[in-house]
Amino acid sequence: MVRLQRTLASPIRLEGIGLHHGRTERVELEPAPPGSGVVFVLEGAGGLEIPALEQFRSPMMHATRLERDGATIDTPEHLMAAVYALGLDNARVRMSGSELPILDGSSLPFARAILAAGLVEQQAWYPRIVVTQKLVVGDEERRITIEPGEGLRVTTAIDFEHEHLGYQEVTVQLDQPDDFLVKLAAARTFGMRRDVEKLQRAGLIRGGSLDNAILVDDDGIKGVDLRYRDEFVRHKTLDLVGDLALLGCGLAGRVVAWRAGHDLHGRLADALLADRSNWIFESGPGGPTEPPSWPAPPGRAR
Repeated sequence: MVRLQRTLASPIRLEGIGLHHGRTERVELEPAPPGSGVVFVLEGAGGLEIPALEQFRSPMMHATRLERDGATIDTPEHLMAAVYALGLDNARVRMSGSELPILDGSSLPFARAILAAGLVEQQAWYPRIVVTQKLVVGDEERRITIEPGEGLRVTTAIDFEHEHLGYQEVTVQLDQPDDFLVKLAAARTFGMRRDVEKLQRAGLIRGGSLDNAILVDDDGIKGVDLRYRDEFVRHKTLDLVGDLALLGCGLAGRVVAWRAGHDLHGRLADALLADRSNWIFESGPGGPTEPPSWPAPPGRAR
């Protein structure tokens, strides 16, 4: 879909606990010029800027991390999912710490804040990658496929050996903001108790609670009611959208993800960028000739 770029009509400020570090975090989103993309500004690191782009993605257990010159930003995926789906293309994101607040564990608080602030069009075309050839990463156990398609359509499936999760599947059309708001935005992060304990031993999820996550034990879901019957696969899809947003531009294609996670999301983005025979880049008259993310070798370990 050809359209003009957008930025915020007014600033946004949100505050809450960081999921992994457990500290109170403040985040402020400000309007930015066309072509600047989404850029995180770390106040505690002297104003260091980290663009929300694939080349700054770094390894992190069960989440997304951006890194530059030794400074990191943890868990940007929920914000980035809302940014992508609602069409916020250019913004400066000022952070008091190094982690986005988890808020209620979903993208909904970010989405509501963006909608309340409003968006304004800018005099520059919004660029996008248009997939022209099928690409697959992963294997029979875990994989993601992307192939030509109108807009960005994402189908995600999970299959856990657990009676309260099992097989779940959802499809979302990401060039339709209402589809995101209805199907994905409110889906919260979740964890199996055994995985939660493992993360806690690693010094992570210090800010996790039933206020911002769904806990699944052997005998059921603890302490919260589900917002969707299949909230788990919807949150997995939300994470995928947030990670694909690190391409830094629009994406037109059909994505099918089977038991995927953050690592596989990154492998897809790397493999896609690394082989230009799989896509064309549309940016309008006078626009850039290359996507803002630079390519990395397919399957590059991060």
